[in-house]
Amino acid sequence: MNAVDEIKNRNLIHWFRKDQRVSDHEILSRLAQFDSVTAFYIHEEKYDAQHPLGFDWVSKKRKTFLKESLLELAAKLDLLGIGFHIFKNINELEASRILQEKTLTYQRCYGTEERKQENNVLEIHAEEVYTFNHFTLVDQENLPFELHQMPKTFTPFKNKVGKYGSYSQTIALPKLPKNSISFELKGGENPALNRLKYYLNDSNLIATYKETRNGMVGSDYSSRLSPWLALGNVSARTVFDYIVQYENEVISNESTYWLIFELLWRDFFQLQLQIHRDRFFKKGGIQQKEIKSSQNEQIFWQWANGETGDDLVDANMRELNATGWMSNRGRQNVASYLIHDLGIDWRWGAAYLESQLIDYDPAGNYGNWMYIAGIGHDPRPFRKFNTQGQAERYDADRCYRDLWLK
Repeated sequence: MNAVDEIKNRNLIHWFRKDQRVSDHEILSRLAQFDSVTAFYIHEEKYDAQHPLGFDWVSKKRKTFLKESLLELAAKLDLLGIGFHIFKNINELEASRILQEKTLTYQRCYGTEERKQENNVLEIHAEEVYTFNHFTLVDQENLPFELHQMPKTFTPFKNKVGKYGSYSQTIALPKLPKNSISFELKGGENPALNRLKYYLNDSNLIATYKETRNGMVGSDYSSRLSPWLALGNVSARTVFDYIVQYENEVISNESTYWLIFELLWRDFFQLQLQIHRDRFFKKGGIQQKEIKSSQNEQIFWQWANGETGDDLVDANMRELNATGWMSNRGRQNVASYLIHDLGIDWRWGAAYLESQLIDYDPAGNYGNWMYIAGIGHDPRPFRKFNTQGQAERYDADRCYRDLWLK
């Protein structure tokens, strides 16, 4: 029996969180099984708040991407005959009374603010609740270990879940568009499926991903799927299924595997956040180490504004501030520079990228910052990057730096 069978023939109220799509969706893909479905979204408490350093917790670029996603979702739900309500805060939700006499369904999320918001919603909903846990590619009900016994480093985790085949099954694989455009950084399920179609089927860029993934210029060096994965505009299992389909029909090589490898890195941090929870956001990280750092605001803002004098760091920060995007190579270098060269509290840097990155996700962002700071999942004491050497290796012709520093 499918777990959803226990709430068949009920009147549901679905809380959209990181599942902002109608395809391959736990509830919407089984719509005919329920008497009625209504839906809502509630903005996080940080949505209109500022960090103590003075920047918005959620930048205008992140807000725009989220707004685009919600607008498309609302239109698609309307076609399905589903009412959709967007609330600014918990008080608006409570005043609406839409939760009454309905079964509440939602995707579980594990960041500190996300769990706080969940508790607030449950305080005003005394009826039946059904939750699902499918933000990851791996099926959390089919892991080869108990969650608290999960490997502490990535490689043994990857090897175990890969060997065991612990992958979620799609409910209904969405159709890709017939034609695609190269890149459209816009929130929503349609742009997500467009990018998936372009990157795999129309360009075959996935076949060379391992060779290009350390690039920094343009939109084709990586899949660039992370913004849509972060909001659940497309599910990780849908991406996985289309990669496997590509491998079966076109080519299976190191590059196609490497994109699955990256999806598993994403899962690793998601599951570790479930285990360690609030420690992800503490100064000592999950290792609870005593680490020294400075909280010099002037130095921090030089870094944030791309004015450190280090060309590679400054170029990446200026790209981030202008676009809401930064390459994986760039993220590692700017984090290392802030922590190990400037000696600034890593949490300031993590918070700034939380503000700016369109693909922000608490598990990936804070997990990677801890990793660089040596208080997370890296077995080494710390991971310091030589930014000058990195620039010479990955931007030898200065194309990237000249683009953003001119």
